[in-house]
Amino acid sequence: MSYWYTAVIVLQARVGDGWQDEFLLDHQVHFIHATDPEAAFARALALGKAEALVYRNDRGESVSWEFAGLADLEELTADPSDGVEVWSWRTRGQSSSVVVAKEQLSVFYHAANATRIAKDLLDDEP
Repeated sequence: MSYWYTAVIVLQARVGDGWQDEFLLDHQVHFIHATDPEAAFARALALGKAEALVYRNDRGESVSWEFAGLADLEELTADPSDGVEVWSWRTRGQSSSVVVAKEQLSVFYHAANATRIAKDLLDDEP
């Protein structure tokens, strides 16, 4: 028998020869189909390591995305299908600090900004 899991894979970016004081972290949630938690863990590690990437930015600096580890690994209580909850977390504060407009949701934001370069996108941030 096999089960579904969600793994939160964390990557960190390094630019140039040294580490910055504050890293850019990428938190990726992946579905994993595995026979048990150990197999899911091994698969999550393999997926994380496969996400490693090195390229040159527009300044000619080497940018390295490196697998930092797992933030979590959780067995799903139901198989993935439309509307099934796959991840949740709780925080304190005002909902206005985390709720965004439709055009800021990743699926719409990426499509609207697909032809823009990273520098322009970063210049737009508050």
